[in-house]
Amino acid sequence: MKVTFLDVETTGLLRDSRARIIELGFSSWENGKLLRKTSTLIKGADIVPENISKINGITTEMLRDAPRFEEVWKSIKGDIQGSLLVAHNLAFDVGMVNRELILADRIPLGNMGIDTLPLSRKMLPELSSYRLGEIAKHMGILNENPHRAMGDLETLEKIVSNLLGSLPGTFDEGVMRLFCLWGGYPAHRYFRDVVQCAFQKKKKISVLADFSRGLQETDPIVLEPLHANAVSLIGEHLGEKLEIPFDRILSLEIKGLLPGEVSMK
Repeated sequence: MKVTFLDVETTGLLRDSRARIIELGFSSWENGKLLRKTSTLIKGADIVPENISKINGITTEMLRDAPRFEEVWKSIKGDIQGSLLVAHNLAFDVGMVNRELILADRIPLGNMGIDTLPLSRKMLPELSSYRLGEIAKHMGILNENPHRAMGDLETLEKIVSNLLGSLPGTFDEGVMRLFCLWGGYPAHRYFRDVVQCAFQKKKKISVLADFSRGLQETDPIVLEPLHANAVSLIGEHLGEKLEIPFDRILSLEIKGLLPGEVSMK
């Protein structure tokens, strides 16, 4: 299983519709081998708010000659498509990537993903704060460049390796699938981007879900989406109405449309 650690720096929070990505970093691993690690500034905004620059040190001037997201995505999409994503506050990082994809008229991501925020809460109950920096401090990990994509990314790698006791890309696949469910729907709010896109394009959805609450293998089912509420995806499967809780969904993909690729009109 390919595992990709992801971190984005932005001009604001996801709930701010004007917020854009201004730096993205990721590392892809498979079978304990590092496939690729990189970070880049992105010209996602003409002006970086002063309060944001005070946090991450990224200024408007630094983005003057930076590439746009579309250019960056073309060079990294193969590393992210189909990969299990790992991020601290997963819904934010993937949600921001999906915002950029949708703005570029591309299909949003519905990858399996592990949110290290609930993972840390369950595995380190003694902590009073679960900010990335506080977890790193607790573990004796030094982040030499906090609030920048590469600094936070490498800190995240070390935290996860410490929690699981093994190198990135060597994690047991069944255990990783279980960890995907720990954050529930709040960690995977980006699934709604896929559902909304499927509704708009009148397409079926391939849903990988775990109903066993265990580690058994499951096969995707193809669903004709009918409705989605705050907790479930409702659709038709083999002539029967089926309701799937979002907190049991591992991944979503629109049938016939590859995540991250240019959208069909």
